[in-house]
Amino acid sequence: MTSPTDDHSDRHADKFNDPRAEFTRRGILLGVGVALFGIGGAALSIWARRTRLEQSTQFWGPEVIEAFQLAAEIHLISQPDQPASEAQPLRLTGMPGLGHLRHLLLDDRSYIWDSVRDEPIRSRLNESSCMTLWFSDPEAKRFPDAKVIIDLDQGWIGKQDGNQQVQLAERFRNALPAFLKRIADFEPLRVEMREKKLAEDQ
Repeated sequence: MTSPTDDHSDRHADKFNDPRAEFTRRGILLGVGVALFGIGGAALSIWARRTRLEQSTQFWGPEVIEAFQLAAEIHLISQPDQPASEAQPLRLTGMPGLGHLRHLLLDDRSYIWDSVRDEPIRSRLNESSCMTLWFSDPEAKRFPDAKVIIDLDQGWIGKQDGNQQVQLAERFRNALPAFLKRIADFEPLRVEMREKKLAEDQ
């Protein structure tokens, strides 16, 4: 009778006792190299994807950058040329895609910095189709409200009360206006449907 520790009772004993299985220096170095390559690749990926804020902070200012990052409420004003009393902001808070919007506005690579003009973006309100993004923090009040005007036709953008404007990079020049137009067209319908459903439930 064999004991439980007898090699004959272990079906895999031959795998551990196979004289052909040996750890060579080359194999160890190869394993370490693969691990280091994986770590380096992950670090490079993180570095490449990180948000770059140097030029955007200089253009927008630290308070607006903070608004982009922390705003608890985000609204869209689809007709910014209207008087403030008549404007009907659309509430975007919690809507899918806002994380990408924040990243776009923050990242240096979203803009063509050679295009910066010392000219208020408000001057485009009568020339182009524009919309305004309104960032606020009504409860915590960690920063003053920030309003940003976007020229939907040519991709210019700037602070509503600022004296500069910059053009979006080509890949965002059409994508951002298309996103905002889609929201402006869909959100009122969504609100109407929600209110109708609540009325029916009551």
